[in-house]
Amino acid sequence: MQDRIADLETRLASVEQRLSALEGAAAKDTALEREEFEPSLGDGFVASASTHIGRVLLIFGGAYLLRAITDFQFVPTAVGLSIGAGYALFWLYMAWRSASTEDRRANAAFYGATSVLLALPLLVEAITRFQLLTGSQAIAALGVFFAMCMTVAVRTNLRSLAWLVTAGSILTALAVLIVSHEAVLVAGFLLLLGLVSLWATYVRQWLALQWLGAVGANAGAIELIVFGRSEQWALDSSAAQYFGAALLAAYLASFAIRSHRQGRDMGIFEAVQVLIVAGLAFWAASDATQLPALGLRGTGAFGLVLGVCAYALALAPATRSRRGPNFFYYSLLGLLLFATGTGLILPAYAAAVLWALLALTAAWFSGRTGWVSLSLQSTLLLVAAGLVSGLLVTGLEALSGTPEGEWPEPIGWHAIVALTTVACLFIPVAQHSARWGTAAGLPQLVVLGLSVGEVGGLMVIYLAPLLAGVNGPEPNLAVLAALRTALLSISSVTLALSSRHRRWPEARWLVYPVLVLVGIKLFIEDFPNGQPATLFVALAFVGSALLIVAKLLRRAESAD
Repeated sequence: MQDRIADLETRLASVEQRLSALEGAAAKDTALEREEFEPSLGDGFVASASTHIGRVLLIFGGAYLLRAITDFQFVPTAVGLSIGAGYALFWLYMAWRSASTEDRRANAAFYGATSVLLALPLLVEAITRFQLLTGSQAIAALGVFFAMCMTVAVRTNLRSLAWLVTAGSILTALAVLIVSHEAVLVAGFLLLLGLVSLWATYVRQWLALQWLGAVGANAGAIELIVFGRSEQWALDSSAAQYFGAALLAAYLASFAIRSHRQGRDMGIFEAVQVLIVAGLAFWAASDATQLPALGLRGTGAFGLVLGVCAYALALAPATRSRRGPNFFYYSLLGLLLFATGTGLILPAYAAAVLWALLALTAAWFSGRTGWVSLSLQSTLLLVAAGLVSGLLVTGLEALSGTPEGEWPEPIGWHAIVALTTVACLFIPVAQHSARWGTAAGLPQLVVLGLSVGEVGGLMVIYLAPLLAGVNGPEPNLAVLAALRTALLSISSVTLALSSRHRRWPEARWLVYPVLVLVGIKLFIEDFPNGQPATLFVALAFVGSALLIVAKLLRRAESAD
């Protein structure tokens, strides 16, 4: 009996399992049928878009109703505009409330955009058509509304609202500027807009909003500079300079907080924007030279201070130990600001000599620390010294120009800059780095090229009056051409000899380019102007240089 009962229980369990399986299949079929009859993604998107568009149309319909009530003077104009402003702020509040719920974030974006599209045109009309607000009042109202919108956007992560209110506020501020001529207030607002958009991007990790804000901030500086030159705008000539300095300091402070307080690396935006604002600051200073207390020297001192601060940030322990993007950013920025500041304070020749001596110091520290970046900075200072002193231009004219007019006079500081450039070659600098790779030798290559151009140009300047009579009424062009060819040929041999030394292996890359230039020069200058004797000298120097160079470079390659 017990066996039969156990058998029945087994059969009942089997039947229950089969019924459960059948019910599960039926449930799946029902689910599939339900999915087939559910609306597709496209239908849902269309329905959702229709709902949002319908809401926006109704909201704007309400705005036009308020406009009609105001136009027909059912309420005073000031009251009607106040109601319209409250209406726009109400939809901003709705955007903030809707953004707190994940499935209503699309509604929040539409409400925020609607608020901006309602408020900003209303603000423009309040100052243009209705003339109820002054320029300063309009900028204050715009600032309050922008701050409210950005607060909602950052707190709720509504990126679309941030983009729209930033772009709309820039256009609205420019419209207020045209109507009211409140250039200083508009520029101040645009600076705050740029900084707010920058930090909103940093906080929320948004993409590219800081570029749009920077366009507004830079536009504020440009309008002060341009309108300050016009007699139609009652602007103090120092306003643009003060604003340029504030713009530069504000962005540099933001970048410093970003890198040293938050530990973030500088990117493309920081590199580009700091160059733009520095250029705007010095451009503004160039228009204020008539002011004895300000002018270029005041801005130069300001740039000098910022350059020292940038170097201090580069040499901070955390930045120096990593020697990553922040180190190169702040060290090169410090170099740029320091060189520009001293260039504005000092006369050109004094600044060039100072830069050459600083280049010598940087080269020495490069060898002591093993930092290729200091070698690069030394090279940049030498290039700047050669350009500002006029040595590079004068040397190029001496090597390739015609002796028409006055021949360049030997200048003492030209010799100082040239000798300092050559001296930098004899100071061991860092030329090997895993970070830089083969590019570690490029600074030395540039210094070698500078040395050839500067020393060769000075030798032509000193020797041409003695040998070719270039200061006289009839200079001997044949002798001048042979002199230049001989000096360039000697330079190529000197470079080949230098390449055999472990400190100047990069010199070999300049040997044949110099000889190619000499060959081109033979056909352009020597043969048309030469005489048999001078052509003999020129060809002898070039031929000998080719033979000696080939032999020296072969020995250098075999030694390697």
